[in-house]
Amino acid sequence: MEDKLAKELVAQLKRIADALEDSNKQNAIAEKRKLVIDKLQEKNLRSDLREKLNVDPEKVIRTGPRLESDGSI
Repeated sequence: MEDKLAKELVAQLKRIADALEDSNKQNAIAEKRKLVIDKLQEKNLRSDLREKLNVDPEKVIRTGPRLESDGSI
C-alpha cells in the first residue's frame, strides 16, 4: 500500500516539475519575443524619424559662415 502511495506521489511531483519547467520555458520565450518586438518597434521609429527628417537639398537655403566683427569664424 505504501509503495503505491509513494509511486503516486512521485508521479504527481514529476507532473508538477514538468509543468513548472514548461512554464519557465514559456516565460523565457515570451521575454525573447518581447525583446524582438521592442527592437523592431525601435527600428520602425528610427525609420519613421528618418523619413520625417529627410531634407530636400533644393529647399535648403545656404548661407555663408557667420563671421565675427574681426573677420574670424
